[in-house]
Amino acid sequence: MTTRIRLTFHTLLLLLVLSLTFGSGPTLAAGSSRDQGSDSASRTARIGEVPMLAHADAYGPGIWHHAREGKTWYGAYRTFKGANAYCIDAGKQSPLPEYFKGSTPKKITSPRTAWALHQHSAAKSKNVHAALSAMARLDTAIPHDHTVPPQEPKELGKKFKGSAKQFAAITADAARFAGPYRLKVGLQTTPGMPVLEPHAKSDGERKPTLPDSDQVELSVSLVSASGHLVPDIPIHLKVEGLEDTPATLTTSSKAEVETYTVTGPGKVSVTGTAQVAPETVLLFEPTKARVQRVITADKPTEVSARAAIDVTSAPTVTTEISDQTPTPGESVTDEFTVSGLVGDHTVTVVHELWRTASKPEPGKKNDDAEVIGTVTSKSVGNGTHRSAAIEIPDDFRGWLYFTETIAADAKTREWKGIHGQPRETGFVPWTPTADTTAVLTGTQAHDEVDIRGMRPGSAVSATVTAYHSAEQPKQSSKVGGEKIDSQDFRITADQDGKASLRTSAITAPVGWVTFVVTVNGDDAHKSWTSDWGIPAETVHRAAPEPEPPTPVEEPPTPVEEPPAPTDEPSAPATQPPPPGDTPPPADESPAGEPPAPDGQPPAPTAEPPPPAPEPSAAEPPAAEPPVEPVADQPQAPRAPDQLPRTGAPGNAALVGAGLLLIGLGVTALLVSGRRDSTD
Repeated sequence: MTTRIRLTFHTLLLLLVLSLTFGSGPTLAAGSSRDQGSDSASRTARIGEVPMLAHADAYGPGIWHHAREGKTWYGAYRTFKGANAYCIDAGKQSPLPEYFKGSTPKKITSPRTAWALHQHSAAKSKNVHAALSAMARLDTAIPHDHTVPPQEPKELGKKFKGSAKQFAAITADAARFAGPYRLKVGLQTTPGMPVLEPHAKSDGERKPTLPDSDQVELSVSLVSASGHLVPDIPIHLKVEGLEDTPATLTTSSKAEVETYTVTGPGKVSVTGTAQVAPETVLLFEPTKARVQRVITADKPTEVSARAAIDVTSAPTVTTEISDQTPTPGESVTDEFTVSGLVGDHTVTVVHELWRTASKPEPGKKNDDAEVIGTVTSKSVGNGTHRSAAIEIPDDFRGWLYFTETIAADAKTREWKGIHGQPRETGFVPWTPTADTTAVLTGTQAHDEVDIRGMRPGSAVSATVTAYHSAEQPKQSSKVGGEKIDSQDFRITADQDGKASLRTSAITAPVGWVTFVVTVNGDDAHKSWTSDWGIPAETVHRAAPEPEPPTPVEEPPTPVEEPPAPTDEPSAPATQPPPPGDTPPPADESPAGEPPAPDGQPPAPTAEPPPPAPEPSAAEPPAAEPPVEPVADQPQAPRAPDQLPRTGAPGNAALVGAGLLLIGLGVTALLVSGRRDSTD
């Protein structure tokens, strides 16, 4: 009985071995070899995925795991040619290719697993494929029918240490970079050089602006579902309106920005496309029961984006007049620089030359401003240019400046310059001149000035200076002589630019006096000074001539009249006393007159003449007139004839001396006659 029982046991054991050997393919020993020695050839196979030794090429890189429930393959399957597949029903029969002939895939949306398969399914590392297999088994978005529970690689032992690292890295990247994706393409014009002076669409002043240049910035980026920028994705570009753009730009962890030149004004567009990881995986059903279902990576998804802008030339013009102090009758030009035109775009610039009698302010048009010339510059591109010349009228005085205009069109923004920009303004000053006349009346001199050439209605200051010189001056721009007077005036011009003034009279010294007129300069007038020594501005005062001396008139010699006849006999003529004898004193009564009778007053006697002045040392004494012989009977003296009056004070002394001599002569005659009568 015991033998029978043993025979039955050995028979059953043999039948089991034969069944496993011929019905399941590879031997257990072969399966142990695939499992790197984890099972021995003598052990009984448990329930699970049985390795197919005859179809060893159906297994890609991976690692066998012997769980309590049975064996399972963490790795890739070569179920389909050219693509790795991953089981989603752990523990079932291996997915050999013949079990999937004619199978139609089904799309399952699972962005992270789809990204992982798209990104890493072509790898050669068994650790990577073991990690991908674990992701496929654990993805809750995919349907499963496991007979062996799925686990993360870190839970599968030491053999899965490398796979555990890959699993952690791949799942983290999938969370960051999985789709759905947004491709972003941007276009932005870049600002040009700043305009240093304001420009205006009207006469009012506008703030400085930054005009657009002919450069455009192109930016591309790919954004994941989590908002992270996805690197290393080629973006294929289709560009219109830009020069020298590449066919492809590759994304990075920051937005890619490149600058390109616009070919011309108009529309600029860029379309970008990229092949990115799909959001779905392909699930395949086997044609035989108890065989695992598998998933593969889906085809890449294409995303695209487009950006477009209308690029319009926004020109700006900066200018400078060729001569800020031009001369009437000559010409000026406008040197101008254009910027802000797109590409090789050209425009037409209209230049207007304005005149005004008042100093212009930037951005303000004066009421009297008017255009005196217009020129046009055609086919003007970016850069510096010079306009045609405009002639300044011969009679022009005042301020002039240029303005520029570029008309607007479909490709061009309007430009209109403002009035009174300092760099494009010139000035021709009023230059006054004067006609002057110096006038001398007696010893008084003044100057009469007629000024012309002033700005109508303006007030200017003038100075008239008088100079004295001993010699006649010669006209010169250099002042000479001695300054003797200066007078300042404030005069206002009439509508013809004329004004007159007259100086106050001054006392002219002996010699020459010349006047110099200065019209002082200001914002509108140029200073002007007349020459020194202009004949019409010069007067001469001569020195007074000395009076000729008055001639001295000699007094006439008195003529003695004969004595009157008397009854008394005539006395003999007296003889002169002998030398040395002193004549007796003369009687108090005059000679020739009888003595007064007693009791009567004596007859009046002639008043003695005043004493003669002593002659000066410089004058010789006057000669005494000759004395005629005294008659025997002296006659009574008569009053001398009246001497003529000369009116000259210098003759008084001579007249007195003459009278004195006459008196002395009469006295001598009287004394001589009395002595003779006594004898």
